[in-house]
Amino acid sequence: MRALPLTLTALALLATDAVRADRIEDPARIQSVAIAAVAAQMPASARVSGGVLDPRLRLPACTETPLADPPTLRGAQTSVTVRCTRPPWTVYVPVRISDLRLVVVLAQAVAPGERLDPARLRLEMRDVAALPFGYVASLEEAAGLQARRALPSGAVLTPGDARPPQLVKRGQTVTLIGRGAGIEVRAEGTALAAGARGERVRVRNSASKRIIEGVVSADGVVEIAL
Repeated sequence: MRALPLTLTALALLATDAVRADRIEDPARIQSVAIAAVAAQMPASARVSGGVLDPRLRLPACTETPLADPPTLRGAQTSVTVRCTRPPWTVYVPVRISDLRLVVVLAQAVAPGERLDPARLRLEMRDVAALPFGYVASLEEAAGLQARRALPSGAVLTPGDARPPQLVKRGQTVTLIGRGAGIEVRAEGTALAAGARGERVRVRNSASKRIIEGVVSADGVVEIAL
């Protein structure tokens, strides 16, 4: 007869534990909210995974779906703020981003000012989420550019590493071409700044000594509108 009260007591304790468990927020749900917030800002090629939360974390269960603040994406790792309004709590969830893509890599070292011919370039698979200074995605985009600085073999080419070749150099004697109303006028001048194709530079006319501004159109050629 004493077994019955013991059984009822055990059931009561189990029920109490179940209620308590229900009142604890599932860490997996917190992680999924953080991952979804990051994934929404990433391309389809990216893989997003949540970091491990502190195992001691025991937050009261959110009566609604927790919400994530818009994450700031900087590099391969970030932290997402996940909030609950009822009951109020905030937790910061570490998130890891991986995005493997083909990028342009230097097959040979280059010196400052050298042009990047195709023989010096190759494509390699890299995690672009871990490239804070960006990358160049195609050989066609990189070929013919001029190195801004010394670049070692194996380095990922970034947009800041190279520029279009300088067709006009500072102090160089250039040909000024003025076009307008069906006429063309040519003159000689001295470039006051360096410039690539399509860039605007100031030039001093050798005859009139006037300083005018034009657009670099070819090697040693600056065009002006009349």
